[in-house]
Amino acid sequence: MSILHRIPRAELERQFTHYGWFLGLVPVYIANPDSEGPVVSERNWVPEWWFTLAEALFAMFCLVSQWHDPAFEPAFPMLISGPIKQRGS
Repeated sequence: MSILHRIPRAELERQFTHYGWFLGLVPVYIANPDSEGPVVSERNWVPEWWFTLAEALFAMFCLVSQWHDPAFEPAFPMLISGPIKQRGS
């Protein structure tokens, strides 16, 4: 996906349902947003390493938080910014 491996519009409409933001830093496509494990992929034209970097920084934050407070339970913050409109809708 991302810059070199873009998701074609037809596949995007079939596979994903919403636009959103991962950690407020990475624009993403989201499928099954109400499930416990939604499918998330960086949007077209966003470098794949940007998603990986944001996830690594969040993992370090969680590690420090759990070290400081063992009862801390991390959850990935995702903002859903809207539905992906189907062509002809």
